[in-house]
Amino acid sequence: MNTLSNILLEKTPKYEITIPSTKKKTTFRPFLVKEEKILLIAQETGSYKEILQAIEDVIESCVDGIENASSLPVFDVEYLFLRLRAKSVSEVATPTIQCPVTNENIELQINLTDIEPSSDKNHKKNIKIDDDIMVIMKYPTLKMMKNNENDTSYDNPESFYGLIVDCIDTIKTKEESIDVSSLPKSEVEDFIGNMNKFQFEKILDFFITSPQLKHAVKYTASDGVEREVVLQGLSDFLE
Repeated sequence: MNTLSNILLEKTPKYEITIPSTKKKTTFRPFLVKEEKILLIAQETGSYKEILQAIEDVIESCVDGIENASSLPVFDVEYLFLRLRAKSVSEVATPTIQCPVTNENIELQINLTDIEPSSDKNHKKNIKIDDDIMVIMKYPTLKMMKNNENDTSYDNPESFYGLIVDCIDTIKTKEESIDVSSLPKSEVEDFIGNMNKFQFEKILDFFITSPQLKHAVKYTASDGVEREVVLQGLSDFLE
């Protein structure tokens, strides 16, 4: 005999989705009242870490085959959550921006199903910083973002450098291949600190060209001029 909850779940639709980083297909269901409650409670706290945890919990509950969302690259998490939100609430989001010229608030309309991770043909994870040393990178994950509670942008050097350390996977020389996870974090920090400007810029380029959720939107302010704004990341897309 089915329980009441199973009767409802059997009626819940499923949708196909492709995980951007692996190109693997899976299915997901819209989030339900119990998952929406988790998100609302996290939003009320205003805690960055709790909001990320809530997103992780919802993805694990709603997307088939994902048991550890914290290990997913951030662009996977953002993409999956936008698709979940589109099928659970509405495909149209209406975030508000401030026009930098007129300073007025402008409400945009965005179809969330149009948002795809950007791709850069020059992006690469294997970075040759000189003739003898190859650095193999890995994408920032949700777990890394939770561990770096502070802003990890260029404006916050301490957190951003911490993220760079976390994203170095392997260092290869002509003699050996070094699994960075086996090293003290301080040793990896020293390795980065001893890079010259050009070597470090090659590492930065990995982050600059990594897949990201970006979407250009045109709007017209009260002065009649059409302008364009580029939205990036979950907070930009959701009102």
